[in-house]
Amino acid sequence: MERFVCASLLLILASAAAVEAGRMGPAAVLPANHVLPGAGGELPRICDQVRFKTICRGFTKLPGVATPRQLLLASIRVATDKANEAKLRVQEYAARTHAAGPMASITDTCRDGYDSVVRALEETRQLVEANKGTSLDLNTKASDAVTHADECKDAFADFPEIKSPFAAMQQNVFRVVDNVLNIAAVVQQGEARPAKPLGPHVH
Repeated sequence: MERFVCASLLLILASAAAVEAGRMGPAAVLPANHVLPGAGGELPRICDQVRFKTICRGFTKLPGVATPRQLLLASIRVATDKANEAKLRVQEYAARTHAAGPMASITDTCRDGYDSVVRALEETRQLVEANKGTSLDLNTKASDAVTHADECKDAFADFPEIKSPFAAMQQNVFRVVDNVLNIAAVVQQGEARPAKPLGPHVH
């Protein structure tokens, strides 16, 4: 399942490859003294530390993803796209089936939850691209997105007699959003490491 999710996400990003550089912009890249050394080897190591490794590793092969910060931004964009798709799917389902009673309440919760995921991810992206805020700010926003990503699942859990028509979608969205939080944590840990001296100091 995780490999299938990865393949679908890569197709989404591949369609945006032509505009990748423009969207990243200078603000999306850390100053030279903040970029982790050996980024090419660092990206697979970052993915080894997240829960959904296959999805993460797929992002490392994308055009324009060469640094830890670019990997984080790619994960945010994909998660945002998937949450937006989920919101639209829930809305379409509710309209098509004329959801009523508990199902109406559930679909409202799902729609609002995915909308909140998008907002939290957008705030996360702004912090990353502007290189502003503390690690706590970034982790808080990414954690909010993860919490909201589970609201649809929780809504169905309140009515166990109703089978979710969105089960696969719910899982997919949660996985990509959870990766955002974990990639952010690993990237911040790497950036916090003191830089190694280049050689003896010459007076």
